[in-house]
Amino acid sequence: MARIVVGAMGDSLGHINHALAVVQAMTNHEFLFLGGGKVLGLRRMGYLVEEIPVPGTHYSNNRVDVIATALNGARVLFGWRQAVKRVVEIVKEFDPSVILTAYEFFTPLAARRLGIPCISIDNQHFLTKCVYTAPRGQSLSRLMFALPLRYMYSNADRYLINTFFPLAPANPADTEVFPPLLMPAVKQVTPTEGDYVLVYQTSPTFARLIPVLEKMPARFVIYGFGERNSSEKIVYRAPSRERFVEDLAGCRYVIANGGHNVISEALYFGKPVFSFPIHYAYEQFFNAYMLASMGYGEYSMAADPGLGVLERFETHLDEFRGKIRQGEFYGNEKLAARLDEIIKDQQKQDSDEKSRG
Repeated sequence: MARIVVGAMGDSLGHINHALAVVQAMTNHEFLFLGGGKVLGLRRMGYLVEEIPVPGTHYSNNRVDVIATALNGARVLFGWRQAVKRVVEIVKEFDPSVILTAYEFFTPLAARRLGIPCISIDNQHFLTKCVYTAPRGQSLSRLMFALPLRYMYSNADRYLINTFFPLAPANPADTEVFPPLLMPAVKQVTPTEGDYVLVYQTSPTFARLIPVLEKMPARFVIYGFGERNSSEKIVYRAPSRERFVEDLAGCRYVIANGGHNVISEALYFGKPVFSFPIHYAYEQFFNAYMLASMGYGEYSMAADPGLGVLERFETHLDEFRGKIRQGEFYGNEKLAARLDEIIKDQQKQDSDEKSRG
């Protein structure tokens, strides 16, 4: 058994779900979570959690609110020295063998100060740690994503990248690529094909989508717009992880932004995805681009989506499903097994050093 600190970005559920997927596959270890925002909800699940600041992302009108995001980041980073000092104290008291970071800023800095190995588990580092050809366009968005990724979130010793689009690592010595990390609950649900389309939005700002859906003959189950009055045609759901998984497993296809988690879960259940990536969120654009490149779905960057793009998408559903059946979309056990190997090697190294000392 090992003690492991897990730093997780808490401004959205994606990073938390990555961390939880690993933790729940490694039940023989003891974990302490560090983070803010939604990370604090893990206390209700019985996990040890210490709160630290989060330089999170803000959204408006289906795009990243650059000014609000920058101001929040500046506010958090202004006190980074004190935050790192506090994290160092927390980590020293817990005395872990290794630190995991799910796109979290402060824990890798503390790991370096204490000489503790730090391992990154996320999908974002494909941009700096994998070999790929960047699609044309979105150069400003790519720069805005690359700068903080490279200079704020690339302080780990190793990178275990999980992704639905397999890429080769640029340096296999410090980077490995695995299928997606998904919440284990997906394995408890059998997929079916119902008569509705599932819609998931990262934030309730893409209001122009709703009038388009109202013109389509399909039924829609919508998450992310909050609780509203529903009709026979459009049903708005309150947040519920269990209900969401059931609705996802039973839909015809999915309309979502470009978040890696929801796309990966949809593909695991064999569901084609139409993506409307959030503007200025390059990772979402690249996810959507690869979704189309792999033949798993389509995407649009239109701020005012027309009916035609979804109608054309529906004519290719069988083709998308055929491509999806050829993919691998559950990497929890593989990544957890690799982490166990790394931890055992580290514990042996620590033991040998103590013996020599």
